[in-house]
Amino acid sequence: MKRIYVFGCVLVLSAMLSSLTGCHPKKVVVNKDLTDSLERITDPTSRIMRLDKLIKDNPENANLYMMRSKAYDEAGNLDLSLENAKKAIERDTTHADWYFYMADLFMKKPSVKNAIGTMERFTLGRPNDKMAWVKLGELYLKSGIFNEKEENGNNKKSLESLDKAIKLDHNLPEAYFWIGYNYRDMKKDDKAIAAFQKAIELKPDYEDAYVILGLLYEAKKDPKAEEYFSSAIRINPKDSIALYDRGKYNQDRDSFDRAIVDYQKILELDPNKRSANYAIGYCLYQEKKYNDALGYFSKVLLNNPKDAAAHDGRSLCYRGLGETEKANKEKEIAERLYNK
Repeated sequence: MKRIYVFGCVLVLSAMLSSLTGCHPKKVVVNKDLTDSLERITDPTSRIMRLDKLIKDNPENANLYMMRSKAYDEAGNLDLSLENAKKAIERDTTHADWYFYMADLFMKKPSVKNAIGTMERFTLGRPNDKMAWVKLGELYLKSGIFNEKEENGNNKKSLESLDKAIKLDHNLPEAYFWIGYNYRDMKKDDKAIAAFQKAIELKPDYEDAYVILGLLYEAKKDPKAEEYFSSAIRINPKDSIALYDRGKYNQDRDSFDRAIVDYQKILELDPNKRSANYAIGYCLYQEKKYNDALGYFSKVLLNNPKDAAAHDGRSLCYRGLGETEKANKEKEIAERLYNK
């Protein structure tokens, strides 16, 4: 987007990926009923145990290794997840999405160079795979590893890759999305806006593009920002990022009641969400509803007693209520935590 096995994996992966154009993979089809039954096992450890037995009886079944890789990923074991993904691809090189998945696993470690290496080798074997160039463009953008060589080096590499994707398909919304992200990163906001708008023109339900357009227009102090946040929320009413961004937009314009409505929707999804609880506390404080605000700042502290900003918020509320001693005590705690 969240570590020595990696080097061994990369060596094997290099040999494996280099065989893309000449290797005839072994393929064993997994019965759909079996796949469905495995996916119904919600506990990843139990799923892994079941897959262990199946793989022992069918050691060349690539799909089983990929399923076990995803189970290990779900269980939080990235090394074994990578090992199983590698074994799956060794047995079946035809699944482009498996390479994308392996690159994402490397990013989680994080091992950015290995993630990029995975996709670079893949594009050598599949130069006409447009989504591979999009994925490579995304990885170049996120890597930042070219900055030492030249200014905006990672952006240039990313845009070169995305340009190859566009040449393969002029109507590729994902490519325009990451082009927009690059321009935003380079602080070329007008170009960024044009690219994100092209993305939603091609894909009207492109939720993430609407959110970023909202942020870009908010930076321009343009009221269109709220429209874009609202579009993202219409697409996905449970988009907590869009809800928070729209709430913050209204909060910054002193529309506290409207902001609170969005923050409350976030709490319906996650009652312990720190950002939403703190934001509601802030809005209520601004409305001089000190007792109500105290409750939200206190909820933040229930989850993290060392949250300096929440202690500061309680200090302001107590001061507003005229309880000077409590206000001073909370202020002292906040300052001690801030200075740590």
